[in-house]
Amino acid sequence: MGVYKVILSRRSDHMLITHTEFLAQVSLNAARRLLSDFQKAVQNLEDNPFQYPYADEWDAPGIPLNTYRKCLFDGRYKALFLVEGKAVYIDAIIDCRQENKNLFGKE
Repeated sequence: MGVYKVILSRRSDHMLITHTEFLAQVSLNAARRLLSDFQKAVQNLEDNPFQYPYADEWDAPGIPLNTYRKCLFDGRYKALFLVEGKAVYIDAIIDCRQENKNLFGKE
């Protein structure tokens, strides 16, 4: 167990489920790989969330600068998260192949 506690928001939990369900319709192995890589990402976040860079407008339009960090996993997904004290709050899990105009309230 790492030093930090990782907490998923309802939105990020829903996003992960949606991505996994979509992949499972095409390939169960791809869905399993997504979940496995996400679990590895969570373990890395528990150990040291500061190893990941800050997210920017390219990652999500309207994102507050130097606030959210991004963790890439499974080649095409990223988790956007905040670090507060010893807690890591994952607020979004994004498929990098899709546009994400409204994640942070701006278009």
